[in-house]
Amino acid sequence: MLPNMAEVLLEWEVPVTLKTVTKVTVDFVEQNSVIVIPISAVVQPAEMDKLNPDTIDWSRRYLQIHSRVELKNGQFIEYEGEDYKITADKEYMKYGYSEVVGEQTKKPLLVASP
Repeated sequence: MLPNMAEVLLEWEVPVTLKTVTKVTVDFVEQNSVIVIPISAVVQPAEMDKLNPDTIDWSRRYLQIHSRVELKNGQFIEYEGEDYKITADKEYMKYGYSEVVGEQTKKPLLVASP
């Protein structure tokens, strides 16, 4: 009998930070606002042969991220002190996790708005 995938993934979860960037207008000036939420996720190196070779920047690191929180394109995951932009998302899997690919941003970390 196969193991329950949700239980298996729970054992591999690590703390990461989910960051969502939104544009807000303050005194007629558009600014970015960063909302930060600590979550748990399973993080592993992405399988490069499964990514689109036309869009891969080989100088960046790619991660495959499984989370019980729904993750979407354009959000960021902070993992081991670096931000990764979610570039490929899929629907929730039947075992209750979403699966996404994150691309290393190579920019300073996004910081939550005061």
